Amino acid sequence: MKTIRALHLASFDGNIGDNANHNGFYRHLHEIPGFRFEIEPLEIRRFYWKQRFFDESFVELVNRYDLLIIGGGNYFELWVEHSPTGTSIMIEPELFKKIKPPVFFNALGVDPGQGASPEACKRFRDFLSIVLDDPKNFVSVRNDGSMDALGEHIGSEFASHVTWTPDAGVCIEVDEDFSVIDPNRRYMAINLAGDMLETRFPGSIGYIDSETFIRSFAGVCEQMLWEGQADEILFVPHIYKDLATINAVLSHIPDSVIRRRISIAPLLHGKGSERKIFALYQKAILSICMRFHANLCSIGLGRPTIALCNYRQIEKLYEEMGLEEYLVQANKTGFETALVDKFRTFSKECDQKRTFFEQKGLQVKNSYRDSIRQVTKWLNKIHNQSNH
Repeated sequence: MKTIRALHLASFDGNIGDNANHNGFYRHLHEIPGFRFEIEPLEIRRFYWKQRFFDESFVELVNRYDLLIIGGGNYFELWVEHSPTGTSIMIEPELFKKIKPPVFFNALGVDPGQGASPEACKRFRDFLSIVLDDPKNFVSVRNDGSMDALGEHIGSEFASHVTWTPDAGVCIEVDEDFSVIDPNRRYMAINLAGDMLETRFPGSIGYIDSETFIRSFAGVCEQMLWEGQADEILFVPHIYKDLATINAVLSHIPDSVIRRRISIAPLLHGKGSERKIFALYQKAILSICMRFHANLCSIGLGRPTIALCNYRQIEKLYEEMGLEEYLVQANKTGFETALVDKFRTFSKECDQKRTFFEQKGLQVKNSYRDSIRQVTKWLNKIHNQSNH
């Protein structure tokens, strides 16, 4: 049994979806035969908050460990022109070369959703060349269109050397005893994103702005409560900005409905909190979700799910899972009709939809286990090399 001391650079106190990813990832990592992992977390937001830097001290820290894990997370963005790599991993390529242990880029998102500037793409291409030229490094990207984005913006020659994997959040384990709703009441879980509103709701021709969405969605919530099988709606925030959007929706719903048929889940963060929050999705009769992990984890938990799509990665996530028919383009005129139609179909075919999503969840989980087998082969390979 080989002990590997790993430094894990990721988000641990940010979006609770990241914690869902770590939940599934750690469980499978610790099941890899022949290895025992001792993992030290390093919060990536400390670098964004200017409390730490990708400098010589970072390299010195990494070199004390046997392995550096980066992610999961959406860190291969393609708009960060001020970054030496064109991404959120802002380390000088020459400095990266000084890192001695293997580096595992774990299920990262290659995200052109906020732009993909030529300069950022060039810098990322140069950085990725250095990473992939060293066989001790392993790069995987997640199931949100990242492989397509990599091929389109960086080059197919790079994509062919990168591993595709479902995000590990699909394998989340939850605290089944946790609940905030009377167990006798049936509820729908609704997740609304409150960040990047101008990107999500551009208000250009054919698209609506966020205010229009909020007013219209409030009406849809009322309609679903009166027509459907749910006694209640449970809004589930993932970050604090989601609360502003939830509150804005509630401001357009009558007080008599809010007080009797709407609740809001607690806003939790940090290790272990994901087991409670995603348990709320598991118990819902239907999830209607805007965020990546709200959708992915609901499906992994086998829950019937409708995506409120207003960002590229959600559309690509559903395409890669073969679930396009369960997408609603939430930033386009007339989304209300599409959402209500899908809701009515779910209400009429609830048993069939539940079975279908249970099977789909198992299918994606099996795909994740396949990707872990590739990680296992890589770990065995670099371990054998280090022994010679």
